[in-house]
Amino acid sequence: MNWKLSRISIPVFDLETSKTFYNSILNNQTKNNHHHHLDTDEECFISGGDIDLRLYKLKNEVSNNYILQSRRTFPTLAFNNLDLIVKDLERDGINFSLNKHNKSIILQEPGLNYIELISLDTSKKPSQRKEKNTWNFHHINLECYDVRSSANFISQYLKMKEGTWKAPIELGEVNIKSNQLAIFNLDDNHSGIHINKADFTFSSRNNFIHNPTIGGHPALNIKDIKLFLKKLKSSEIAVTNAKIYAMPNIHQVYFFDPNANIIEVNQNIN
Repeated sequence: MNWKLSRISIPVFDLETSKTFYNSILNNQTKNNHHHHLDTDEECFISGGDIDLRLYKLKNEVSNNYILQSRRTFPTLAFNNLDLIVKDLERDGINFSLNKHNKSIILQEPGLNYIELISLDTSKKPSQRKEKNTWNFHHINLECYDVRSSANFISQYLKMKEGTWKAPIELGEVNIKSNQLAIFNLDDNHSGIHINKADFTFSSRNNFIHNPTIGGHPALNIKDIKLFLKKLKSSEIAVTNAKIYAMPNIHQVYFFDPNANIIEVNQNIN
């Protein structure tokens, strides 16, 4: 089944602070003068890339059992045959929520990560030429308690084909066994969906400040990682400069946004 990633939704506590942060590091904008036409008091969008990057405000909704809200970043996937997916979910009694406003459904895979599904023909974000973008989507990492259970669910119900993880020549202290790490790739460059089990000693084994296996994270690809690292340093943002350690020819860095979400930014190094 044909699919693509249309949107990444990131939970935040303060929309303005978070919007300023993301515009600053991704688009070199110091002020929020330009507002996306879809911005509201509950969500806003960061432009400059090849997908929708949505920030949504976290709220206390304990009194309203009908409000769906995730504390983790989650993807919106566009499919060419959403009706077939819905039919199989209904057949097997898999619960999902229907959003009539944007004609999407939201479900939880066995690791309880949210995944939003939309039809490929209703995906509003047109494809853009990468050279015109400040940044591009690379992957989203979903932490799952049981990798094989989550991967099998995605294969069975979302009709997505699982790929094979390819290690770099000098692999860091990374467990790439199939019960620890899985990939549903959009290309041969490890772009797509990564599923991993939390690895509690990952950061200490690799001498990292951050542990990207816990909580999941979005990953964006940029053109100049060295310049980006200078920007983070000048802004006094703590960063893990992982370099090339988990994927061939991909220089990875990790840092926190103001809401304690781990963010990855990387560059293809030929």
